[in-house]
Parts: sequence; structure tokens; C-alpha cells
Amino acid sequence: MLDPTAGGGSIPLEAMRLGLKAFANDLNPVASLIEKATLELPLYGESVVQEFDRIGKAFIAKAEPLYEGIFPREAPDTQILGYLFARTIRCPYCGGLIPLSPNWRLAPDGTGVRLVPHAEEQENKRVCSFEIVHSAREQSAGTITGGRATCPFADCGRVIDGDEVKAIAQAGGMGEQLYAVVYKRAIQTFKKDGEPGRIKWERGYRAPRPEDDVFEDVRDRLEEKLPYWEAMDMIPTEAFPTDSNDDRPIQYGMPLWRDLFSPRQLYCHGTSVEVFRELLSEEEAKPGFGDVQKAAFAYLALALDKLRDYNSRMTRWHSSRQVVVNTFDRHDFAFKWSFVEMAPLIVGLGYDWAIEQTGKCLTELIEMLHPELEVKKRKQQTSQQLSMLAAPTVRRKQGSVCLSCQSGDALYHIDDHSIDAVVMDPPYYDNVMYAELSDFFYVWLKRTAGYVYPELFTRTLTDKENEAVANPAKFKGQKKSKDLAYDDYRTRMAAIFAECRRVLSKDGVLMLMFTHKATGAWDALAKGLLDAGFVISASWPVNTEAEGSLHIKDKAAANSTIFLVCRPRPEQDEEEMVFWEELEPQVTQEVLKRVASFRQAGISGIDLYLACFGPALEVFSRHWPVRR
Repeated sequence: MLDPTAGGGSIPLEAMRLGLKAFANDLNPVASLIEKATLELPLYGESVVQEFDRIGKAFIAKAEPLYEGIFPREAPDTQILGYLFARTIRCPYCGGLIPLSPNWRLAPDGTGVRLVPHAEEQENKRVCSFEIVHSAREQSAGTITGGRATCPFADCGRVIDGDEVKAIAQAGGMGEQLYAVVYKRAIQTFKKDGEPGRIKWERGYRAPRPEDDVFEDVRDRLEEKLPYWEAMDMIPTEAFPTDSNDDRPIQYGMPLWRDLFSPRQLYCHGTSVEVFRELLSEEEAKPGFGDVQKAAFAYLALALDKLRDYNSRMTRWHSSRQVVVNTFDRHDFAFKWSFVEMAPLIVGLGYDWAIEQTGKCLTELIEMLHPELEVKKRKQQTSQQLSMLAAPTVRRKQGSVCLSCQSGDALYHIDDHSIDAVVMDPPYYDNVMYAELSDFFYVWLKRTAGYVYPELFTRTLTDKENEAVANPAKFKGQKKSKDLAYDDYRTRMAAIFAECRRVLSKDGVLMLMFTHKATGAWDALAKGLLDAGFVISASWPVNTEAEGSLHIKDKAAANSTIFLVCRPRPEQDEEEMVFWEELEPQVTQEVLKRVASFRQAGISGIDLYLACFGPALEVFSRHWPVRR
């Protein structure tokens, strides 16, 4: 089984669970590392779990002293869940410091923030302090709407245009100000007889206190570390690409990848890379260091990147759920006017949480790939979880995997007609710019995992040029860039499909899944597929998307994914080619026939519209190319 655009590796994972030999490929090195961690490294079994647990504990023990003083101490019964910051600019009219946030909600019960502007004559004293309030009407109005800022000082109140806000940010005038701290406090409960009961944790919010202001010390420590970290290539120095499809970080004064992190976040992440490298060097010097230990460090690198996803200037506080929302809750670089910092060394949070979550994933992967193993956490799982992870009833031999990180149109390591099935979930046209987004992780992973698997991290940034997406940014400055992006996607997908046909056996099958509301996306994919010599033999709509997902909200996506089953098209004579006028009645008849069955299955709306592409393409593909 081959997946030429394997992404995170879910398709080849299921192939392995069925006892098949899987070939998994992706152009993107971040995806390839995830595939390696999903498909290959769990085959080491419980030994890698034990090594990851040992190395994770060693990492925390080594890192802990280095964070002393960068977060204020709290009472033993209090645990900080997050520090909430608002981005700031100076008002160009009165000089006051404006904390920027579209609203000041903290919780669904009305808890929020009231701004207290101090309208002093001295500019450096014109700042806002903050109070926690407990009803929506007491909360202050937002200070940023549609990119336009409103000065909160009563003697000013001017509106700053969005372009001017961006200009201030690009000139280095955008900062951040702590406006609230989220915590939970241990409350001792008592039984009816007066005896102490269980400890109950209660969430709360407080305004910043003087002892929270350690930011000057953090900046000094960061400035002291930066020359060493830059010399040792421990923090990103790469520029955010100016030709990106989404350049909002640059628009708001973050021209380097490391600018997506506040000084304290950057200090924490830089320290984590330094500790990772030191620990790796120590372990490499020990006798017996081998593949299992390298695998454990790969998982540690992924755990550190998981924390970065939840600890950047692009996170946000979800006031309804009262949780931190990660950087990529959407597939873009949406600018956040307020963000959350997570302290890395709080028990059960920070590194503890990221490492524990990564270890949990590893354990579950081993159980899926090695169902005969009794991994220690298996006993703690619910019956529902066990049923989801259970191996097939019929015992099969253990599947194997061959990983590659290269373009899907050049799979030279696979022989002609040697693959029985190609199963793929191809890039979704212009919905997601995978390489652009993955650079957020790549610039850090190459400084950690790159020291374990250097072959994956040879480029400055990920490869956008050879990526099969419809990205107009590739053609910035050229006329009809969207049309050029369409042609580029179609050509690259056709080349990938042609390579799939080369490696596919004569009686093999290609199954792909795709969904997009735009007819241009379907046109590009279908032309590539048909030009590569495939005929579509069956199609099925399958409900795959969560309705509330922010990844599809306001995007050209739907709840259903269309599964297309394809086979190599037999050679046909020139005389067999047909005209569209002859074919149109057949297409109409086939679509109308299938519409009835789709409706009986409960498919309606946009999903019904998309489902009709499948039967129409089935007819088209049998007579391709069609003339007009």
C-alpha cells in the first residue's frame, strides 16, 4: 500500500494494523518526522516508552533551575493556569499606552476585566491598570475593532486607523501588557462529621500584582543569552517569508519567526533547546546509546514543539471554555490582539503536560501496532477506549513501513507495478498552505530533532516550490496569479497521479478522498487524475468533518468527504473519443440516479452538491478525453 502524500500517517498506520507493507511519503519534513514517530519508532515497543519517560524526567530536572525567577512565586495552594496579555501601542495623539483587545471577557459567567486609564500628564505614566469584574455590564468595551484601535483615555478617545496601527507595529512600537492571571486554588472540603474531605481545585482570576512584573529581569536575561544562542544556532534567526500567502505576522511587526514569541516565551523555548542539546550530548557519550534512545529524543523534540504551539503570541484565551487555545486552532496566521503565556514548570502543566501527552500518544500507538503487548497504561483505559484501539479479530502478521521524504512525483525507490493499492488524502487545493504553516514548527525542530535525524532538516525552511497546493503567493507580482496557482496545482497533482500509475500493479486500485466547495478545485484534481490515465469506477460521500471545527469554518470545505475509487484506464483508440454533446445525457442520467440514493442516506445541501461530482466524474473518466 502506498500513500504518496501521507501527512501525519493515519492511512499507512491502518495499513500496518492490517498486516500490510506500507510506503508512506511526504515532501514536508515536519510531516515526515510525525510519520516516523507514528509508524516506525513505536515498533521498538515498551523500551522506547521507558527511555522517553527517563529522558523526559531528566530534561525537566535539568531545566528547572534555569527558569528560577522568570515567573513570580505563588502560594503552595495556588497553581497558575495562564498569564493573559494584550498587545499594546502608544496612542499617536495623547501618548497613552493602549492595551488592545476586541473584548475583555474571561469566563461565561460574566467575569471579565475593567480598564482603569490613568490620564497623567507625563506620557510614560499614561497607562491602564486592570480590575476583575463579575458581570458583563461592568466590563470595559473592546479597544480594537476591525483592526482600528480606540484610545481608552477619557481626555482623548481618538480612533487609530488600522494602517496606522500596522505602521506603529512595523516600526517596533507594539508591545504587550499583562492584564489578568488565571489560577486555580486548592480548597479543603470537610465531611458532615467535620473530618477533612478531598481537596477541591477552584478556578479564579486576578488582576496583575507588582510581584508579577519580572519582565525587565526576563529581558535582561534574554539579552545575555541571545549572543550565545545565536552563535550555537539554538533559536530561530530565519525571516518570516515575505512571499507568504498569509503575511500578517510581518504586517504586525513580527518579521522573524522568533518574533512570534514574547521575550519570556522566547527565553523559555531557547532554554529548552539548550537543555535538549546538553542532554543529548550526555546521552550520546554513554555506552549503549542507539536507535531506541534516538527515538526517545525525537519524541521529546515533538513534546517541546507541542508546548510551543500553546505558548506563543498567536494563542488566545477561550472565555467560554476557559482554556488556552493553541496557535493553530485555524489553518492560518490569524493575528491575536491578546494572548496567553503558559508557565513551563508548573506541576501537571507546561513540560509536564506536553511530555505526558506525548507519552500517552506513544503508548496508544504501541498498543495499536503491537496489540499483543501489555503496556502499563492499557489497564487504566476505559472499555470504550479499548474497543477503539483493539486489533482486528483475525490475527495477522505485523505490518511494516518504508518512509520517504521527497516529492510524490519521484518515488524512485518503488519498482514499477509493485504496489497493490494507493490510498491517499491529497492536498486540498487552496484550503491549507501546509509548508507555510509547518515552518512555525520546523524552525525549532531542526534545532532539536535535527540533531537526531539530520537528513530530514537540510533546508533553511520547508519546500514551498514543489508543494502541490494552489498558492497564489508563488506567483506574486505576476498577472492572474490565481490562474497560475490553479495550473501549478493541476500539473503537480497530475505528476503525482502519473507516478502512482507507474508503481501500481495492472489490476491495482487507487482510492483518494477529497472535499472542496469550489468547482475549480474539483476541476484541477479531476483533470490531473484523468490525464494520468485513471478511470473512476466508484464514488461515495462519507461524513468526516466536525460541524463546529474552526478548520472548516468560513472555508471552502464541507462536512462530507468524497471517496473516489480509481483504476488504470485501458488504452483506447482515437475513434472511441466522444463529444460532450453525446456524453451530457449520460452524465445527467447517472447523477439523477445517484441523487435519489444520496437523499435516502440523509445527504443534503452543499454535501449533496459535492456528492454529485463523483458519479459525474465516473462517466467522464470512462470516455476521457472528451471533446466539445
